[in-house]
Amino acid sequence: MALTSVCTRALIGAGCIATLLLASCGSPAPTVTPSSAASAPASPTAEATPFAGSGFRTNIPEGWQDQTTSQSAASTGGGTVLMVLAAPDHGVVVARSAPQPVADDQLGQYLASTIPAGATGISQAEPVNIDGVSGVMMLFTYGSPGVVPRENQDMVVNQSGNTYEIALTTLPSDFGTDSAGLQEILNSWTWA
Repeated sequence: MALTSVCTRALIGAGCIATLLLASCGSPAPTVTPSSAASAPASPTAEATPFAGSGFRTNIPEGWQDQTTSQSAASTGGGTVLMVLAAPDHGVVVARSAPQPVADDQLGQYLASTIPAGATGISQAEPVNIDGVSGVMMLFTYGSPGVVPRENQDMVVNQSGNTYEIALTTLPSDFGTDSAGLQEILNSWTWA
């Protein structure tokens, strides 16, 4: 009887440990949507690195690099490149001004027109708010032939007579992490 009791306790203990290990191994990826509401960080972070662009200011997330002066980092798209921030996993956030201002009621159509032919998983235009300025956002996947497809989160807003496009491009496996970085950028965004 004593042997059975010891075996039972050992099995119960092993079951509890296995349950704890399995519970700590995985957690769902966060869902991030642009907003102007700042969220409290889960833990203390290093002091943010400020970025001052033409008409706006924001913070560069920890571990990200300012590559605005790199010509190859933002080689696609029209307009004037205002900011290029690279994530540690090579995801990129680019902010640019459109070649010409776009009317507020045309932002959704304009954004849809910037999505490359062959893109898949194109979402409907959704409202976005960046420091009190309303705009639209769309998600899609795109990859040139022979290149791994990239997840994209693009948005456009009008501010002070300019149309700004802010776009995240990253590998699908890094989208959760990089979109959280984009959210940090948007949460600290202020119009100058």
